[in-house]
Amino acid sequence: MNPIHPLILFPLALLVVAPGAQEAPPSADRVLTELKAGNEHHATKHYEHPHLTAARQRELASGQHPHAAILSCADSRVAPEIIFDQGLGDLFDIRVAGNVAADAELASIEYAAEHLQVPLVVVMGHQKCGAVTAAVEGGEAHGHLPALLEPIRPAVEKARGATGDLVETAVRINVENVVNQLRESEPVLKALVASRQLRIVGAVYSLDTGKVDWLSAPSGSTRLERSEMCLVTASSK
Repeated sequence: MNPIHPLILFPLALLVVAPGAQEAPPSADRVLTELKAGNEHHATKHYEHPHLTAARQRELASGQHPHAAILSCADSRVAPEIIFDQGLGDLFDIRVAGNVAADAELASIEYAAEHLQVPLVVVMGHQKCGAVTAAVEGGEAHGHLPALLEPIRPAVEKARGATGDLVETAVRINVENVVNQLRESEPVLKALVASRQLRIVGAVYSLDTGKVDWLSAPSGSTRLERSEMCLVTASSK
């Protein structure tokens, strides 16, 4: 048998990906499809519980490559990894009551988008949000609560002129406001959105059903679209 020349082996070696090497980030559409599938797992309680092994933990010790950033409420009932059936290192979570975006939250999202190259940011409000309820009820707020409630008040005022439950309408409008705020945030996020390197979407989680309703695509519409009811096979991680 003729020996294989080293110059033939060299290109083949380039095809072997070293353990833990970073792959190109997935598209926003692919990540959104995966999140929708994961939420269906949660709603039907048919979890896959991906990326929870000791091997995954060791792999992440050398670095993180999450595929989405989630700005969600700090409410204990709204844990993104559970709602979307994700695991260690899959999501970059920014959690604050009322899912508002002050400087610290904006900086965290900028880090995820610019340095970790996440293609998708999800702003997720939820049914019966305590922060939105407090903004609706008004009255005196103690401690640092006024600073938290202030950015929610515009959504409450807009909701007062709409039909339906005041708190739930304000929850939805608050998400829309934050999505628009992030899309227009300079100098980082607006530029990434304009260059199509980043997609920012809104969602509202139902405590009753476990389902996530997704806001319409960026067209100025405020209508909510229910995520697909059929189970979408998640892209392999």
